[in-house]
Amino acid sequence: MPSISSPNTILIEVQGDVLKRMGKRAEAYVQFASFNPSVLGFVKAGSNVIYVNEIPYSRVAIDSEKSHDYLYVVILHEYLHLIGIADEREVRKITLEMVGSKFGENSNAFSFSKMLTFPEDVKIMENRKYFSHYM
Repeated sequence: MPSISSPNTILIEVQGDVLKRMGKRAEAYVQFASFNPSVLGFVKAGSNVIYVNEIPYSRVAIDSEKSHDYLYVVILHEYLHLIGIADEREVRKITLEMVGSKFGENSNAFSFSKMLTFPEDVKIMENRKYFSHYM
């Protein structure tokens, strides 16, 4: 991982990863804002701006690896909404799958993404992985 990653650098990384996996790309921009700390980021309908909440981000910003991983997960999540996936649960599953493939299941990014995924979906994904060895 780069020692210091700007949100725009991470957005370009996310755009490339989504294009490879899903064949979709959208113009987007990242902007920091302060809002309810329980919301990590959002995209307004009809907008191409990904808002990242600077309040929870400030807790990880001092560690460059955690900062990169945090921003990657939040930006990826919101970018998936931006390209047209409205279903929150589906976005969380896709985010976890992509983060696991890119960073590995022992990474900070995967742990963070897993915390945001519905627990039932995590179990289903773990079971699918376990049973795939027998198929």
